[in-house]
Amino acid sequence: MNLTRCEDGEEFPCDNTFWDFILQTATQGGWQPLGTVKFDKNLNKNEKWDSTDYRSNNGQVVETDDAFHISKSLKKIIATKDNGLTPAEHHSIIEFIEWLKIEDYEDDGIDYFPGFEIY
Repeated sequence: MNLTRCEDGEEFPCDNTFWDFILQTATQGGWQPLGTVKFDKNLNKNEKWDSTDYRSNNGQVVETDDAFHISKSLKKIIATKDNGLTPAEHHSIIEFIEWLKIEDYEDDGIDYFPGFEIY
């Protein structure tokens, strides 16, 4: 499974176990999925797509707002004392959060979350 950040195409390779860990941890932090979208070859949204599908690697997109909320929820978990994370899990979450965003987008000092595709 690969995650590809929209806009610049930077990839974040991960396996299904890690991706499930990210989704579960974000949910524990309060993330409520907004739903994925799937585009056809003409970049039209596929209205028949199951928007609850975050686990297959079919090229579905996690949009900007959802990526931001995933990051926010993960940050909440890692900031919580006694969160039960191992040092390796903590480090992996931080790496994922850093990948999710493009810092200082257009030099305005605000982190930008372009969303990502799941392949």
